[in-house]
Amino acid sequence: MDIAKIVEDTNLSWTYVKKNLEIIKQKEYCGYHFEKLGNSWIVWKTRDKLIPKLNDTCSKFIND
Repeated sequence: MDIAKIVEDTNLSWTYVKKNLEIIKQKEYCGYHFEKLGNSWIVWKTRDKLIPKLNDTCSKFIND
């Protein structure tokens, strides 16, 4: 997912979105894998693990 797309969809700052992605990546969040590719982040989920809820992420601002 492109950071610019997240910023556009949520009206959050690029810095805030990037900071949250970096925190998640550093903590090696259980079940999610992140890799930066150019200006985009590739995110995939391991389905065989239970995934705890993150309390403060930009995803809560995205409309379905």
